[in-house]
Amino acid sequence: MFLFTTPQTREVQPANPVVSAIRDGAAKTGAGFDYLLKTAQRESSLEPDAKAKTSSATGLFQFIEQTWLSMVKQEGPKQGLSSYADAISETGSGRLTVADPAAREKILELRKDPQVAAVMAGAFTQKNREQLAGALGRQPHAGELYMAHVLGARGASDLIKTAASDPTRSAAKDFPDAAAANRSIFFDKTGRARSAQEVYGVLAASHANTQLAAATTPAQVATAQGAAATGQGADKPAEIAAALSPGRAKGLIGLFSTEGSRAPVSPAVANLWTTPRTDGARMASLDAAERYFPRQTKTDATAIAPTASDAAVANASAAKAVGAPLPPSRPVELTQPTAAAQERPTARARRAPLDLSSFMIQRSGR
Repeated sequence: MFLFTTPQTREVQPANPVVSAIRDGAAKTGAGFDYLLKTAQRESSLEPDAKAKTSSATGLFQFIEQTWLSMVKQEGPKQGLSSYADAISETGSGRLTVADPAAREKILELRKDPQVAAVMAGAFTQKNREQLAGALGRQPHAGELYMAHVLGARGASDLIKTAASDPTRSAAKDFPDAAAANRSIFFDKTGRARSAQEVYGVLAASHANTQLAAATTPAQVATAQGAAATGQGADKPAEIAAALSPGRAKGLIGLFSTEGSRAPVSPAVANLWTTPRTDGARMASLDAAERYFPRQTKTDATAIAPTASDAAVANASAAKAVGAPLPPSRPVELTQPTAAAQERPTARARRAPLDLSSFMIQRSGR
């Protein structure tokens, strides 16, 4: 009876509230959802109340106290947190403090709120991108932005430049505080201090091929917010590696795709398959009738009697005839049997069996 039973409808799993908060934060700030999600996965495994053992880092994105106070001070009024932003003040040395201990505790506890943490992380990402672009003279990629999340924009800039100019230098010497709080990044399993180039690779590895931003201008941010509110505009797929991008891998597209351009690898290769004109130049734009292959020899042309339609086609294409050199004809001795072969009998006379009696020893019967 089960053949005619209607299967039960599978229950739809509710959306993960943490992932939804990260998506909203990306839409509000213009940062890439893919980037923010990977950052939260690496920093806290998507645990909103995660707490580091070696520093004050807390929450989805592991903000330390000073960085969080700075972001709330700058972005709080935009997100309806003006009362908290006003409670934060700056000392003469540039350190941020909160006079009321209770208010300070509430502000720091906001790091465990996925909605607030995601918005602050998106704003922090955009801020770091602007600073890195100015310091490097180019747009940073996702891995370098993550370096700024861990080391700050200035620290990330120093690491990137050191990795290029002095790649074997120990990164822990330049970032002792960060190395003490993140030993798995700055030291390998044996306790050896990693070089600047190695630390660069470790930090960039988890964010390879990650979408950096969903929008970069206020207008684009507003569009992204409208799309998020209506449930439209799914996240774009992460960009492929530069070495496999369509503009870089034309010649190898057949190895990675069953579809795509069927054009020659280059005009030079196409020219090799075209018939030279009378002036000796090869033109890749010639049509198929003027290509070397397929071609027809005189013997092939006379083997079959042309029809009226064939004659008309031949007369129409006579104006396009070119004097392309043809390969030498097949030697006569390979196409026609020789005189000796013609005189050779078709069948050999079968020989009689060999007589072995002369080799046998005759023995007397007695």
